[in-house]
Amino acid sequence: MDKGTKLYQDLIDELVKMSRECVDANNVKKGSVPYSDSEEINAVLQKLSDKDREIVSEFILGAYSSAIFDVLDLLEWYTSCGKMKISIEGETLPTDKFEGMQNDFIGRRDGWEWTE
Repeated sequence: MDKGTKLYQDLIDELVKMSRECVDANNVKKGSVPYSDSEEINAVLQKLSDKDREIVSEFILGAYSSAIFDVLDLLEWYTSCGKMKISIEGETLPTDKFEGMQNDFIGRRDGWEWTE
């Protein structure tokens, strides 16, 4: 496997890893957001049961994952239509080698294995 392909796979896999955990979602689950301007959200969180905070936390995590997808979708458009190249360590990433950045992200989140 060439270096560019390996770097591309590592990038997508890291984004998948990131999409499975989010600081804000974890804080909501715990019932407290530790930011200086978080009094209002913390007041709301205190009113929720553990189960309701879990539901809100999962919603936030889904929104976080959706945002990653949306960014990858935009990058896919730029690389396909705008002729943009993405490179890491001087290696151009083969963003068109598999199913497209956003689809590779979703596939890997769902357990899809990389093909050779």
